[in-house]
Amino acid sequence: MDFTISASAQQYLADLNQTQAQIQQAQSQVSSGLKVQQPSDDPSAIAEILQLQTTMAQNQQIQTNLGGASTELSTADSSLQAAIQAVQSAISIGEQGANGTTTAETQTQLAQQIAGIQQTLVGITQTNVNGRYIFSGDQDSQPPYQLDATQPEGVRQLVTSGSTRVITDATGTSIAVAKTAQEIFDPKDGSGNPTAGNTFAAINSLLTALQTNDTTGVSAAVTSLQSASSYLNDQLAFYGEAENQISTATTLAQQFQLQEKSNLSDLQDANLPAAALELTQAQTQQQAELSVAAKIQQEPNLFSLLG
Repeated sequence: MDFTISASAQQYLADLNQTQAQIQQAQSQVSSGLKVQQPSDDPSAIAEILQLQTTMAQNQQIQTNLGGASTELSTADSSLQAAIQAVQSAISIGEQGANGTTTAETQTQLAQQIAGIQQTLVGITQTNVNGRYIFSGDQDSQPPYQLDATQPEGVRQLVTSGSTRVITDATGTSIAVAKTAQEIFDPKDGSGNPTAGNTFAAINSLLTALQTNDTTGVSAAVTSLQSASSYLNDQLAFYGEAENQISTATTLAQQFQLQEKSNLSDLQDANLPAAALELTQAQTQQQAELSVAAKIQQEPNLFSLLG
């Protein structure tokens, strides 16, 4: 026997299905906090959501890179300040050694102190952050210098590469964040000769002059160390400026991230109070519709129409 469902009954069933769909959607939004969880939820918003998510991931990586650079720059800054203090100590020792009344024994003792400072300076060039020798330029897996008394400057250079390392901020601007130990402590001319400001050459000259009790040489070395101290302060200024740039870039990246997060929230996040209200209303509607169904079942003709 064939049964024909009336138009009103068909509409009732459609309304019941729609109400159930509304309940499921509202429940999903309330439980997840999202109004768009899959493309079908809002096809027009998906492309923008995906783009924002990609941009936020890139921005987060930029912030991670900036944080790492900030750590390295802070360490380099502190290391250079320590180097400047060491050079100032060497100048004071040299001034004692330049006194013509200083005994040979005292000169030897002063030379030992300078040897210790020389070792300290070489140690500073070997500063390591997270497995990277931050003064070794692009060859940052090995230290840049070591002590070697057979060399004219008392040190041996172990790496020769420059530093091309830069950090890119959220606007695409590149920030230089490193210098090499050679640039900082061992500047030379085109022929490979030490130039004014060469810390290694100056400290080794002072060491040699003290060891040979050469007061004239000691005075000359003190003058060279004074130039080296000034030069090191210039290098320190580079790191201070780079730290300021990284700090500004970090703030900007954080601002971008907050704006992007807000934009994503506008597109993707559910209005929880509205979703909760919609859920309650849909559940009430469903109860009313089911109540109507119960009454329909009590009417034989109508019940048969509903199958």
